Amino acid sequence: MNDRTKSLLSQLPVVKDERSKASIYENIEKKRNEQMSRSTKKKTPWIIPGIAAVVVLLLAVLITPGLFNQNNSDSNIAITQSDSNETSDNSSNSASDSKAETTTLAPAEEKTSDTKVEEVPTFAEEPTVFDSYIPAFQQSDGKSVIISYPDPESTLLVPLSFPLDESKSTQENIEFILTNFRASDYGLERSPLTDATFELTNITGKETLIVSFPEPGDGLSSTESIMINDSVQQLAKSLGADQINWQTNGEDGYTLGNFGNADPSVNKKPSPYFLYKSRTESHFLVNGPALQGEEGAEMDVALSLMKDGDQSTPYYLPSIPATVAIYSFDGNGSEASIAFTEESKFQSEEEAMQTIEALMLVASQYDYQTIRFENTGFDKIGRYSLDKPLTIPSSPNAVELN
Repeated sequence: MNDRTKSLLSQLPVVKDERSKASIYENIEKKRNEQMSRSTKKKTPWIIPGIAAVVVLLLAVLITPGLFNQNNSDSNIAITQSDSNETSDNSSNSASDSKAETTTLAPAEEKTSDTKVEEVPTFAEEPTVFDSYIPAFQQSDGKSVIISYPDPESTLLVPLSFPLDESKSTQENIEFILTNFRASDYGLERSPLTDATFELTNITGKETLIVSFPEPGDGLSSTESIMINDSVQQLAKSLGADQINWQTNGEDGYTLGNFGNADPSVNKKPSPYFLYKSRTESHFLVNGPALQGEEGAEMDVALSLMKDGDQSTPYYLPSIPATVAIYSFDGNGSEASIAFTEESKFQSEEEAMQTIEALMLVASQYDYQTIRFENTGFDKIGRYSLDKPLTIPSSPNAVELN
C-alpha cells in the first residue's frame, strides 16, 4: 500500500460495529434462507456472486475498523514505549541522584560519628563528696551568695556558699537560707545576720548593699561587732557590691559597739585561706586576717602563711600540709602556674582537693582566673582534670539546704 493510500485511509471516519461476528453471520444466513424460501424459481447464476459481494462488503466493514484500531494501537504502543523510556530514564536519573546523595551523606554520617567519639562532654560533672572536706562552689554552677557562721567559741567565721536564685530578691534568698539551714549539723552557731534585712540596689551608679538591723549596735561587744562587720563584708563581696549602706531600723547609720560607725566601703584586701575543723569533723576553708600594706601586695606572703599557719591563731590550721611544698609560683596575666616539689606527697585525694582549692581562692584575690598545677601526683582530683589550667571557683564551702 503506497503512502497516498495510507493517507486517504487515515482520513476516513472511524466506523465501529458493536455487534459480534456470530450475530452478523447469523443475520446473513437468515436473510439468505428467507430469499431462498420466497423464490419459486430455479436459482439463477447471478445469486451466488451477489451473496459473495455482500459477504465481502460485510467483511470489509469488519476489517476496516480493525486496521484503524491497529494503527491507533501502534501509536499507543509507541507512546507507551516512549513514556516507559522516559520513566525508565527518570528512574535511572533518580536512582543515580539517590545514589549520589547517599554517597555524599555517608561521609557526613561517618564524620558525625567520629566527632561524637572525640567530643568532650559539655555537661557539668556531679560534685565529689568527701568524708570531711566541703568543696568550693564552682562558677559553672551559677551565682552564689556567702552567709557566714561562727564557730562555738566565736573565734572565727566560716563562710558558706549557697546557690543564688536570681528569680528572687536578695532578701528572699537570704531569709530562705537563714531559716532553712541547720548550722548545728556542721558544728556551727547562729549567723550574726539573722535579724537583719537586705536589699541590693544601684545608688549613683554603684551597686549598694543596704543592711538594716532592728536595734542599735551601741551595746555590742568587740567580738560581736567583728562578727557582724565581717559577715556583712563577706556577703557584700559575694553579691558584687561596691559599697554598704548600714541602717538601724530603716534609718541610715549603724554603730558597731566601741568601734563606732560601721564602714560603708567594701574591704577587698587579700587574706590567706586556712583550714578549720569543726567539732563534727567537717573541714572548711576560712579567711585569715586581711594582709595590710606590703604584706598584701604579693601572693608569696599569703602562701607562706598557708604553709606555716599563724602562731597567734592556733585554730587556723595550715591549708598546705607538711608533706607538700611549693617549688615555684609563676603568674602571667590572668593565669598562674604552681609547681610542687618532686618529693611532695598528698596523703589522700581529699587532702589534695582542699589544698588546691585554698590556693585557687587566694589567687583569685590577686586577679588570677585560672591556675595550672604540676606534680600533684594525681591526674584528676574531684571535678578537676589536672592536665589543663583550672578555672578558679567562685567561693568556698558549697553546702546544700536539706
